[in-house]
Amino acid sequence: MRNPIGMIRRSQQLRSQLKAPRERLPGGSRRWIRTSMDWLVTEFGRDVLLRPIAVPADLIPDGYDGSLAAATELCGRVDNRMDLRPGQCGLSFELNGVRRSVNSMVVKEQSGRWIRGNGGNQIQLAPALTADPVALIAIYAHEAGHELLLGSGRISLARRPDHEPLTDLITVFYGLGIFTANAAYERRPRPNGRGKQPLARGYLREGALAEALAHYAKLRGERHPEWDRYLDPPVRRGLHNQLAILHR
Repeated sequence: MRNPIGMIRRSQQLRSQLKAPRERLPGGSRRWIRTSMDWLVTEFGRDVLLRPIAVPADLIPDGYDGSLAAATELCGRVDNRMDLRPGQCGLSFELNGVRRSVNSMVVKEQSGRWIRGNGGNQIQLAPALTADPVALIAIYAHEAGHELLLGSGRISLARRPDHEPLTDLITVFYGLGIFTANAAYERRPRPNGRGKQPLARGYLREGALAEALAHYAKLRGERHPEWDRYLDPPVRRGLHNQLAILHR
């Protein structure tokens, strides 16, 4: 007979792991977030940091129907938000075979990919993202971040081995952190219909994203940001805790 207490503890440990940064951040998360955000301000300007943060109603139109045309238009709105030229990257929803069960408790998936090309860089997305506009914005913004960082030559893989977490952080810097945080963790139905499996996206995950959003708010002079109501409860609680620490 299975030990129910052991199963609960295992599930809690797994959830904690999935909410932690996917990769170790040099110097610890708080120091890494502070120094990396300062670097982004130097590279892209403080005016970007001070733009109004994007909330769902700003980007997701009423009546969004999940069609390919609607999803493509939504990605165009993210381009505009992140200062990419229209069509700067080719876009396709043909990233197939990206979801897999790692074990009976967790699912991992690759939903987006940025590809450097001779005739122009490309962003490929999983077609399933069209049905989830919040996740679509989060994943596309991450790939657009690769264009801003790697495509522009601002960083290289050799100079910034932490480029993937940095690419998550740039979505926060550009005011899209609500989407990145809310899409970072969810529970999906199992293929056999019995219960749900955790799905973790991205590299910073919920805990580090709460820290990043708190530092973002502090840099903007927001002690009690009004946009916190758009965050999922776990991230909102983490944001409040981190703000309290930063303002001690």
